Amino acid sequence: MDLRRRLSQLDRLTRRASLVETVSDPVDPARIEDTMVSLGLEMRQTSAGPIWTSRMVDPVPVPERLPSFAGFFTHAGDADPAPGDLFFLDAETTGLAGGTGTLAFLVGVSWWTRQHLETHQFFLSSPAQEAALLAVLSELAQSFKVVVTFNGASFDLPLLRTRALMNRASDPLGSLVSWDLLVPARRLWGRKLVNCRQQTLEESICGLSARVGDIDGSRIPATWFEFLAGGEPGLLDRVLHHNHLDMLGMAHLFKDVAVRASLIAQPERVAVSGLDWYEAWSLGRICERLKDVASSVIWLRRAVESITTSKTGISTFPDPRFLADAIRILKRSGDWPLVENLIVLGLGHSPSTEWLHREAAILFERRLVNLEKALAHARLCGEDGRVERLQRKLAEVSN
Repeated sequence: MDLRRRLSQLDRLTRRASLVETVSDPVDPARIEDTMVSLGLEMRQTSAGPIWTSRMVDPVPVPERLPSFAGFFTHAGDADPAPGDLFFLDAETTGLAGGTGTLAFLVGVSWWTRQHLETHQFFLSSPAQEAALLAVLSELAQSFKVVVTFNGASFDLPLLRTRALMNRASDPLGSLVSWDLLVPARRLWGRKLVNCRQQTLEESICGLSARVGDIDGSRIPATWFEFLAGGEPGLLDRVLHHNHLDMLGMAHLFKDVAVRASLIAQPERVAVSGLDWYEAWSLGRICERLKDVASSVIWLRRAVESITTSKTGISTFPDPRFLADAIRILKRSGDWPLVENLIVLGLGHSPSTEWLHREAAILFERRLVNLEKALAHARLCGEDGRVERLQRKLAEVSN
């Protein structure tokens, strides 16, 4: 690390320290209370003390039932929940570094009740209220089976676990199975979208409008420190709104993942005309992960059919990653003419691709029994041993 970067980091640490020193100055409790009330928060008593909270109900209909999520979530088989057993959680923190120096000052939790999504937010008006936050989460967790987060398995949940340890308390969510929405999002749409950020998924997959009145996540920690320093609301209303939008987005995203999971075992019922070939491709890969060869083959066939009948898909096809997956999976079906068509299509777009020539050489030698074509492709993929063997075979045939 050069001197300039070292000085830059030291400057950030100095400014962070100044914020902490400012926070140490007492703020009039009446001002804090006025600010909390102005933000729509109410005081709630817990077994570990008071904490500020809010409650919201949104018209996000509950799914009638949940499909199997095998292949979608890590540890999907560790729970068999009903929709009402899901506990959505998102935390706003003092930074992204994690560890013992990072604090979750706002935690939003949601669950489905009847036809609505009920959301509660728990806000720390002082670091001293952290024990109350952990206590209320622990109490709520007893009513659920699964905690659903977005990138929470690697950040939110370990942070809360660490903070509980620092408070000499047990993990408040330790009894729940963790399902992280980022995992199925990447498996389903990672090859289709420019990124798998939650807001990208909300707009591109869930069809939600772009967020209004939101705050950039990088400004959230400083907003809380500024509140502690002076007791004024500042941009806290936007932080609360940001957290609420995250909760709504997770519920909508979960429902979209559930729709795909419900299709996974019935590819033959999905109409080609309404199928996104990227998603058919992804579902085929998930079936392959589950060792369901028959379904993976059907999904890849659907993807190929969707591409060839789509006016837009043909312009982006063939994606080299798709070709590799499609050829590998469809070879298991024994449909060698289809495999040949894919190889030819790929070579038509990229004539010098060695691995496609290798696949063609194998196909023509072992399956379609056209040694002349196999030899031509073997020469183009640069495999001298294969070339020599094919030359011997051709010589034997000619004799």
